[in-house]
Amino acid sequence: MNIEKKIVFISGSLRKNSFNTKILKNFENEISKYGFDCTFIDLNKYPLPFFNEDIETENLPENLLVLKKIFQNSCGLVVASPEYNGEISAVLKNTFDWLSRKLPGEVPKQSFLNLSSIAITSSTGKNGATRALERLKILLSRLGVDDEILTYNLGKASMDLFDQQDNILINNEINKIKSLSNYFANLIHQEEDLYQHLKVS
Repeated sequence: MNIEKKIVFISGSLRKNSFNTKILKNFENEISKYGFDCTFIDLNKYPLPFFNEDIETENLPENLLVLKKIFQNSCGLVVASPEYNGEISAVLKNTFDWLSRKLPGEVPKQSFLNLSSIAITSSTGKNGATRALERLKILLSRLGVDDEILTYNLGKASMDLFDQQDNILINNEINKIKSLSNYFANLIHQEEDLYQHLKVS
């Protein structure tokens, strides 16, 4: 079980002005207030080839080993994805496909096992990419995160909803992010308390 107070944030969008990335950064800012060490992953900086077992056998990508270390040293995962044709982004799915592979010395699903998680989507449409959100929840569940997957989505996203520092400007959404971040932090602290209790007993 991961007990280090580290949270990994990962965006499934490669676009510079991605609404999903902006929202993710708002969650990072809020969750960091609870004393967590936050690592923000920009997938532009960690490119991986399309998953291929031949590559896996011959020469593991260096970026995979870096990402695995980050994930396996974390107690929480906050992930955002745009919706493309009702699905999460291909780059995010490919990254998770690589991370899910069991390497020598690992237990199955070790990169995701027991991570507290928040799944995030947004779109310019009114439904806020709810189809992708459901697909993301299903994927996270299969990968082995904690059973309670928290969610946040934002519809009718636009640049006007954010200031120049990417802070969201809508009070109702600010309050939702604050409330969800607080709940998320408390979930992790409860898990830590339970682990320490079991360790002592």
